[in-house]
Amino acid sequence: MSSMKLWVVGVIPDSEARALPDRFAHLYEPWTGERPGYVESLGWWTGGGDREPCFTPCTSGSGDLVATAAAVRLDRLIDDSNVEIASVEAMKDASLSLMPRAVGMGRFAATGRSANPVAALHYALGYESAAKLPGWFGDFLLPAEAVVAALPGVEEALRPTGTRRAEVLSRISDWMAVMGGDRAFDAAELLDGPLRVFQHAADTRSGASAFSRATHGTTRA
Repeated sequence: MSSMKLWVVGVIPDSEARALPDRFAHLYEPWTGERPGYVESLGWWTGGGDREPCFTPCTSGSGDLVATAAAVRLDRLIDDSNVEIASVEAMKDASLSLMPRAVGMGRFAATGRSANPVAALHYALGYESAAKLPGWFGDFLLPAEAVVAALPGVEEALRPTGTRRAEVLSRISDWMAVMGGDRAFDAAELLDGPLRVFQHAADTRSGASAFSRATHGTTRA
């Protein structure tokens, strides 16, 4: 059975963005799962870990890249940052049902075979740029005014230009190819798609939601 990593960003009604947390509050339970080394890895990432090389040339001389310990650590950090909690999973399902059905102005979706698009984006941007994005490692639920407030930072992070954009796109492609074997992944859309949705949400004074999820065999998006 295949394992897929999914990231969805979509516009939802402002009223629903405000109501969802209270609607599922009765399902809330404190997370008690073990995440060995999570605090240390978070400190590593925010303290300069993004400057460590995540890939190195294969020793065979083929020109292929192989993942370093830094790549494995970042990948695990992203996965451990989005744990499955009943109340949160219910809000994810509810927000998904509120998004436009088709990918376009109001909805973006990216999938990878084992490789997490959110991890690819964070690796490509680096800590300081990725920190301009709202939420927590690809997950957020924002009412309209929070969308508008966050838009300048989102635009700064996801709209690099010139050599900076070329570098970011190359790093996205490297991550998806090495970590998931996906050499056809649309790196540009991982920048342009979420930005397009976020700008549309701001223009229409809508709320916005984003989440990542691991799926097996099928996807709910």
